[in-house]
Amino acid sequence: MAQSTSTTKDHWSSKAYTKEVAPFVAELTTEVVSLLDPQPTDKILDVGCGDGVLTARLSQRCSSIHGIDSSENMLSSARAHYSTPNTTYTHLDATHLPLPTTSIILPPQTFTKIFSNAALHWILCVPPPQRIAILKSLHSLLVPSGTFAAEFGAHGTCAEVHAALIAALVHRGVAVEVVREACPWWFPTGEEVRKLWSEAGFVVENLQVKLRQTELPQGDVGGWVRLFGNKFLELVNEGEREEVIREVVSVLESVGRVGDGSGVFRINYIRCRILARRGV
Repeated sequence: MAQSTSTTKDHWSSKAYTKEVAPFVAELTTEVVSLLDPQPTDKILDVGCGDGVLTARLSQRCSSIHGIDSSENMLSSARAHYSTPNTTYTHLDATHLPLPTTSIILPPQTFTKIFSNAALHWILCVPPPQRIAILKSLHSLLVPSGTFAAEFGAHGTCAEVHAALIAALVHRGVAVEVVREACPWWFPTGEEVRKLWSEAGFVVENLQVKLRQTELPQGDVGGWVRLFGNKFLELVNEGEREEVIREVVSVLESVGRVGDGSGVFRINYIRCRILARRGV
């Protein structure tokens, strides 16, 4: 992405994301990495690389990899802990693509492959014409016949948490239309994904939509809501936010908690995995 011009508060934390709330994000990647199929000669762009945990792993299997992310907090951790000789990182916000300076920062036809894990449902939560523009920009960065492998949330992802958040906020007087507008995620159907990538000039070679029940570390639903539901929580005063979280956790207790006394809590993640090739 290009240098971020956004004034949005950077609420991402490497410690919260990777160590406390969602260590599974970098771990449950066997299938999408298999689609990427990194080779020793590949030059890879990692879109939404976060704190670089997975980027650094991929760097061991390719010629070079360039990670881009909108969060300077996450990138600071990436540079400090996950820099390798063939890895570089740039603070760029993909929601601002295409930028006039993009070709300077990321020249056209630079990469043999583009990769993205658990980021596009954030990045593409923009008006439809902007989605097309973002994907066309990424298309232009690939060499002819280069590939784009990605995994992100699909329609119905975390629906139980989403519904509980909406209800908790409506209970506190926030209009349901306002809550819907605040949603930071784009969770498309497989049909929407195929159409969008095709319109951006890609040839879709593999598309999968699968349920993946995901176990939260220490069963911490509250931590998940604080980090990933931040945009919803900002709709109420700071003093009310913990009350919202408590209500969400209480509502979800009988939905996601495994009833064997183990303390395990699972959320219904629905994953879209795509492999697309650059068309002409």
